[in-house]
Amino acid sequence: MDSDSDSDDSADEGEYADHESRDRGAAISCVHPGWPVLTGRGEVLRSYALIMANTEYIQFFLTDVRVSVAGDTALVTCTENILSGGPAPRGGDELGPLVGQLVVATNVFRRTPDGWKLWSHHASPVLAESGDDEDDETPS
Repeated sequence: MDSDSDSDDSADEGEYADHESRDRGAAISCVHPGWPVLTGRGEVLRSYALIMANTEYIQFFLTDVRVSVAGDTALVTCTENILSGGPAPRGGDELGPLVGQLVVATNVFRRTPDGWKLWSHHASPVLAESGDDEDDETPS
């Protein structure tokens, strides 16, 4: 082999390694409702593991999904309709009461050599309006 082809291969590998480290590095972020900003792949994965480990039942129904792509970046917004259940009452085999929550989320994806990867997730609870509030706004 000649030295030129060796240097070209190592340059490509270095570029790829740098790209991989960026994908797994501090640039990845996540904000769950009510949580501080989590940064880095490890922190974000741990947060999801904690949520799943401490929730007996959880299901997501996505609505109002909107996707916008610009080059190698995609923006996805949606409403997460979350249904979750707590632990069973003492001595029971069934789940505790189910609770519903609405969360709006913004997700930024980047296109990589391995496909689209989530770069940033930010979710915020939707504060529900009660019927009483509408009556208060009606002029007398």
